[in-house]
Amino acid sequence: MFSGNHAVTIDEKGRMAVPARFRAALLSEAQGQLSLTRTPDGLRLYPQPVFEHIAKNVIPNHHDLKQRAALRLQFVGEAMAVEMDAQGRVLVPAQYRAELGSSAVLVGQVDFFALYSEAGWAARRSAVADDYSAAFAALDI
Repeated sequence: MFSGNHAVTIDEKGRMAVPARFRAALLSEAQGQLSLTRTPDGLRLYPQPVFEHIAKNVIPNHHDLKQRAALRLQFVGEAMAVEMDAQGRVLVPAQYRAELGSSAVLVGQVDFFALYSEAGWAARRSAVADDYSAAFAALDI
């Protein structure tokens, strides 16, 4: 399970180190094979088996044909395969590096990671603050 938020840097070659605590799981679950794609909320980094499950099983079963086509075009069409190297780094494709800058935040989301620029992470947290408060209160835990 991927959780927590982690400050990461993207070096001059575009490499981002995956936090050490997740490397073994990504190697065993996905042999270091990942997919990076854009969503309406920002970038997401998926272990390849999770990405393939969504692309092959979830999207094709979406009830709305127009939305299904949009999901294929954007979610699948924007995806870039990336591989974790022996040092636990992934190469962030150039088109995504521009929006992240050299400092980013990797946020565990159970079975994938959200990836934001530092400013994007602050904005996202602020945008969901009210929804989070209401949702947490409804859980009654």
